Amino acid sequence: MNDDELGKSVMARLVSTARESGLPRPALVAIHSQQVEQFDFGSIRQAAEPHRTRMIASILGRPELECGVFAGTMNVERRGQSSVRGLVVYIEWPDNRWWTAWQPVGPLGQPADVEPAVRRAVDGWPMPRGVGGWFSRVRREGLRLRVQASSPVAQPGLELVH
Repeated sequence: MNDDELGKSVMARLVSTARESGLPRPALVAIHSQQVEQFDFGSIRQAAEPHRTRMIASILGRPELECGVFAGTMNVERRGQSSVRGLVVYIEWPDNRWWTAWQPVGPLGQPADVEPAVRRAVDGWPMPRGVGGWFSRVRREGLRLRVQASSPVAQPGLELVH
């Protein structure tokens, strides 16, 4: 899957979730070649700087990942304007390539009926402020994430998945 296909797929999922179930909470998604890990951003957001950005880099900038993803609902600050609530996807790859999209949310909490604004590093756009740089930070600071899997929790219906 190429950069645009992945990004548009994640954004479509956010928009669909927002329309069906309400605005999705922000999440961090680590994509490996054979698995996907999802981390709730809410608990990480409570950490003080610089610990928060180091934790995010440790989760999403691991060398074994294919890419790291931030996705969810957040307030976006635009130069010279007040912040606007929107659905945001930001994806970064180990070579520091990135892809991002933003779609505003209307006053009733539904995604606005407009195409998401897409920006990509390969098009020469500057990296958005306040996000990314995960892989370079991990390399520069020698960060390592140690995660221990907990015992499996029974998940009804799991046997139906092929």
